[in-house]
Amino acid sequence: MQLWTDYEGRTIAENYPLDKLLRPEGRSAFFSTSNGTGTPAVIRLIEAHFDESEILNRWRVVAEINQINLVNLKKYGQTTLDETPLVYAVMETTEADLAEVLADRALTPEETRQVATSLVAALEALHSRNLVHEHVEPANVLAAGEVVKLRSDCIREVPDSSDDPQQDGKVLKARDVHDLALVLLQSLTQQRTLPSGSSLPAPFDNIVRNGISGVWGLPQIAAALNPTSTRPPAPTRQQLTAEPATAPTIPPSRPTLDTKASPQNASPSKAIAEPIAPTPPKPPQRPTPITIPTEARDVRHRIVRPVELAPQQRKSLWIAAAIGALFLAFLLWHFLSPSATTQSAVATQPITTLAATQPDNSAPAAETPAPPPTPAASSTGMRDQWRVVAYTYNHQDQAQKKAATIAKRHPSLNPEVFTPNGHAPYLVTVGGPMTRDEANAFKQKARADGLPRDIYTQNYTTR
Repeated sequence: MQLWTDYEGRTIAENYPLDKLLRPEGRSAFFSTSNGTGTPAVIRLIEAHFDESEILNRWRVVAEINQINLVNLKKYGQTTLDETPLVYAVMETTEADLAEVLADRALTPEETRQVATSLVAALEALHSRNLVHEHVEPANVLAAGEVVKLRSDCIREVPDSSDDPQQDGKVLKARDVHDLALVLLQSLTQQRTLPSGSSLPAPFDNIVRNGISGVWGLPQIAAALNPTSTRPPAPTRQQLTAEPATAPTIPPSRPTLDTKASPQNASPSKAIAEPIAPTPPKPPQRPTPITIPTEARDVRHRIVRPVELAPQQRKSLWIAAAIGALFLAFLLWHFLSPSATTQSAVATQPITTLAATQPDNSAPAAETPAPPPTPAASSTGMRDQWRVVAYTYNHQDQAQKKAATIAKRHPSLNPEVFTPNGHAPYLVTVGGPMTRDEANAFKQKARADGLPRDIYTQNYTTR
């Protein structure tokens, strides 16, 4: 079998071009592709080891579930490439994963609630069909637009029977719940452990502690995320019906004691028994709101008085407006002055300027970072165009943000956003263009500094 990068540009199943290697993963790899009509998609290739039917059967079950919080499998099948048997699955594209977000910041409680609700729904759909995920982790929690999705191409069936207690269905499902609680802890704290004495915002403190310990399952977590609110309408209705019922019980003998006796003597038993007595005269007394118009006139008279303060209020408004105008004029002067324009020009430079942090005193070099990504054609003067690719994005702003994060943590890596064709995909590369030997050496340095193990080198001179 060749390297996965050697498959770039090939077409499988007569319909799916392997445009760009996104990442390798064990005996499989992910490529950007289309569904034959130009719609972007992701395709996963797995080198078959006599387990084709088992893998395809799993994907068939997932495709039939069609749950919104599971990544949609559009098509799957078998193929052969260079005499290597492969199985493939075409999936919907996603913009980012939770691991990338948590590398920059923790989630808010509201964002964590959305993640929790989505993952609970996805796992409930799997567990109800005797499937388990076993890979619930931030890297497999993906975002497709506004929807949080769980990766669905790595699930498996619960064994019918096994001598290994760790393969019991209940144990495997409980492990998914444990991993879910751990993802929520990481979402809120960016850590895998909770220091003693600290707590999480409700309801996640109970969810994380009971989920990790195995006390709670998915139903308990779902109930904590959506607690049933106790409604008081029923008691208030009884009280409303009890008020007119208690009032007519005393008036026949002592009407003068009605106002004092009714609040003290009203009991549930009387409230139930006394609605039987006819009380037609009392309802007309309740429309006392008829007196409201007379109160409204008094309110109007009271409103007339503040009119005398209108000149002072108008004067204060003029003063506030003048202060606001002066502040606005200062802002305009500040941002339109030559010094401000130079600062804004520096602020809007593309992320590729991060790679130019080394001293360079030539005037033309200061103008080269003008385009946001660095196209391959811009470096045709270089003899070699080997680059170390760390991340791949479909959106330029996401690539720029990632490059900025790397530059902040590892400025010596000189990250930049590079595109071989002037548009997506946008690659986050480190070290800039170099020779093949330099690229391989720099790849090892980047891995030692904490970048992913699946970063790779590629030559773009012929692109």
